[in-house]
Amino acid sequence: MSVARGEFLRNLDGISEAIGLEPLAQGATNTIISPGMFVLRRGILVASLIALETFIRDRTSEALRALERWPKSFEDLPEKLRLAARMNALSHLQQFARMLRRQGEDFETELRNEIEKMASGHGTVQQFSKFISGDHTGNLSDENLKDVLSSLQVKDCWTSFRVFAADVGIGVPSVQEVVKDIVRRRHRSAHAASYSPTATDIAGLRTDLLCVAMCFDVSVSSSMEQSLSSSDDWANGNCDWRAGVSLYIAKPCAVGLRLMRFGRPRALHVVRNLSEAKNRIPRAAPGHIAVLVEHDTSERPVGWDIM
Repeated sequence: MSVARGEFLRNLDGISEAIGLEPLAQGATNTIISPGMFVLRRGILVASLIALETFIRDRTSEALRALERWPKSFEDLPEKLRLAARMNALSHLQQFARMLRRQGEDFETELRNEIEKMASGHGTVQQFSKFISGDHTGNLSDENLKDVLSSLQVKDCWTSFRVFAADVGIGVPSVQEVVKDIVRRRHRSAHAASYSPTATDIAGLRTDLLCVAMCFDVSVSSSMEQSLSSSDDWANGNCDWRAGVSLYIAKPCAVGLRLMRFGRPRALHVVRNLSEAKNRIPRAAPGHIAVLVEHDTSERPVGWDIM
């Protein structure tokens, strides 16, 4: 299992637990909200963006380690990725190193290690800097998230994400707007003294975070598999990440879980738990990934894994 994915899901559980402390978010009425509860709401919104940003950056680094097995030369990579891997990453590294220096931390080691990765690619060894995903000093935005995805050959991300979110059971009109709302509420919580988040602002936060993170993770994972199995088509932008995803859904039932294949009305198997469900999923073909989404009793996603 991806370390970044596991850590994000643990953070998501922590955020859900904090939301559980908020009576109005849980449906209570006629409840007087104390000043402390408003502080809790603001803290939840700030922590949520931190969790999402950390996941996007760490999961990008994991995906790039898979791309180190790229079967062709660095020059054969898509132009946008080559620019992101060297010119853009170098600029981001400089900003991050300046921040480390201001904080009295070891900026020279960071420079040396990341520049070494940027200079690779002239032979069989290829490494990619984590700064492909940004400068790591500012907050996530819908624009830089789209840039990261585009450099990894995930095209038309907002349209494909909306369709995929519907496929897994999250009906949102726009994943891009979900990202904007998460960022906007975090900024207001951190910087606007008069901002008082409502219970509605946090009630659906877990689902929003899950939606964005799952769409990002599945699309990037699929794209990386395609890069290794169909390198020419992938580099030329001829691969569709969604076409490389075999989607399975685990739905609760009286005796455990019904394992469903997306698009098929009948269950493939009835299993006792998630571990057994994963064992029942066939190995994905080269260039494909198998994704298992776990539903709760209301048929809403609560987690996912990639096999």
